[in-house]
Amino acid sequence: MSQKIAFLCHPYHRGGVTRWMADAAIEYSRLGLEVHFITVKPVKEFLSAKGRESMVQLLTQSENSVQIHLAEVGYEFEFGTPEYRVSVYAQLIERLPAGTPIILSDDASVWKAGAYFHNTYPIVAVLHADEPYYYNIAAQYYKQLSAIICVSKRVNATLLRQIPELEQAQVHTIPCGIKLPAIDNGDRTDGIIKLVYAGRVSVYQKRAGDLLKIAQLLANRNIRFHLDIIGDGDAKAGLMAGAEAAGLQQSISFRGWRSQAEVASFLANADMLLMTSDFEGTPIAMMEALGAGCGMVGTRVSGIEDYEHHAFAESCLSIFAVGDIEDAAEKIVKLSSVLASVRRNAARQLAENEFSMSVCLARYINVIKAIDFKPKATPAYNLPMGQLLKSRLMALARKTKLTLKGK
Repeated sequence: MSQKIAFLCHPYHRGGVTRWMADAAIEYSRLGLEVHFITVKPVKEFLSAKGRESMVQLLTQSENSVQIHLAEVGYEFEFGTPEYRVSVYAQLIERLPAGTPIILSDDASVWKAGAYFHNTYPIVAVLHADEPYYYNIAAQYYKQLSAIICVSKRVNATLLRQIPELEQAQVHTIPCGIKLPAIDNGDRTDGIIKLVYAGRVSVYQKRAGDLLKIAQLLANRNIRFHLDIIGDGDAKAGLMAGAEAAGLQQSISFRGWRSQAEVASFLANADMLLMTSDFEGTPIAMMEALGAGCGMVGTRVSGIEDYEHHAFAESCLSIFAVGDIEDAAEKIVKLSSVLASVRRNAARQLAENEFSMSVCLARYINVIKAIDFKPKATPAYNLPMGQLLKSRLMALARKTKLTLKGK
């Protein structure tokens, strides 16, 4: 087993991908591995951050022995060229001991920087969703990757179909892991179905409008329910207006962006997570819900469909076709009839078997152990002065434009 491992990540928490990287790094360090984490630290919150935690904040919320390699950056990193960001990451990668396996986040500049050093470090890329972005970037860099991790069976199959040159032994299926919380075994008796949506509130991918359609159908059938919508996005304002127009203000609450601890609290007190997505990888929200003992009703998409026939699924997981509002409502009602304690225990057991961090990290270690790698020196990554100047001018122009707009 490699005694060293590294993670290379963009600066801010963007959801499941980055949360997993921070948790995995901390857990590996607790298992006794020498863990390195490469990222950048904004000297001032980026405009694109929108209140999200930085990776440095996630890594330093608890005591651990993760070695953080960072560069302090400003607007020139946020608004500059991709080539400039690659150069910053490259300088940090060069600090690692040769031969250290590097796990990449889903950022294009991160992939490019990691791929540049493929002769010195085994590069492990993760495809987090059944989305063209991941297949396209894998097609661009697969020759520089020592291993590719797909988070679902569908992603694995699609990748091999789209890149027939890939060797099957290079591609693996491992869903991301989560830290499993303690769960409350008490039963609620108010008769209200408590639903939670947690994620980006957008039409693209998440089909946020379907949440309102499902809620309207439940209300029309006189089903007592309450839906907490956690997250922000471009569809939120329209969804809020739609809920008000439909007279559902008492049945739907918009909670905005919440911390991981707050999301966990909502899930622990809910009956079901509701997901309406067009596509996914293997949703972290699903894992966290099941881990909290919360049931799940979601679309038959990548990552969710893998567990439809799991031994514990009958009591805690129901799946409907994308856009099938009638079936979604029926599945919610049917799953609500399962005794809460039975649903909770089944959800937890499914999560323990498939999504615990210990299971996930053991699978990653098995993949890394099988990599046959002899490190070679890589020339330093040097950004030409002309490209550096171009990046700085672009960053200044973009920052000035946004400042004049009052953002």
